[in-house]
Amino acid sequence: MKTGVAFLCYEEESLVMSTQKEKTDEYWLFDQKCNRLLQDDAIRFAGFINSMGRLVAGGFKEGIKPLEDEAERQKMYMELALRVSMRKDFDYSLGPVKYSASRRQKAVMISFPINSNVLLVSAEPTVDIDKFSNKIMKIIGLQ
Repeated sequence: MKTGVAFLCYEEESLVMSTQKEKTDEYWLFDQKCNRLLQDDAIRFAGFINSMGRLVAGGFKEGIKPLEDEAERQKMYMELALRVSMRKDFDYSLGPVKYSASRRQKAVMISFPINSNVLLVSAEPTVDIDKFSNKIMKIIGLQ
C-alpha cells in the first residue's frame, strides 16, 4: 500500500514538473512575442496576463514611464482577466473575441485572448485601432 502511495506521489510530482516546464516554455515564447512587439514605436507595453490576473511575460518598453503605479497595474490585470473570462460566455452565440480595445486620452489599450492567457498591448493614443490590431495579430501569429 505504501509503495502505491509513493508511486502516486511520484507521478503527481512528475506531472506537476511537466506542466511547469510547459508553462516555462510557453512563457518564454510569450516573452519573445512581447519583445518583437515592443520594437514598434507606437507600443508602450506588451505583456501576457494569465487567467489569475498575473503578468507572466513582457512588460514596458525601455525608457517608458508607466502611467499607473504597481498596485493599479495589478488591479488592471486582474480586472482584464475577469472581463476576458466573462466574455467567453457569449462565444457560443457571437463567436470568439478576436480583440477588444479602448481608446483613452493618454493611451490605447488592446487585449487579445490567447487560450487561457491575454495579450495586453498599450499603445500611443494616435494609432488606428483596427489596422494596428491586425498588425499585432499578424506579428504574434493569430492571422
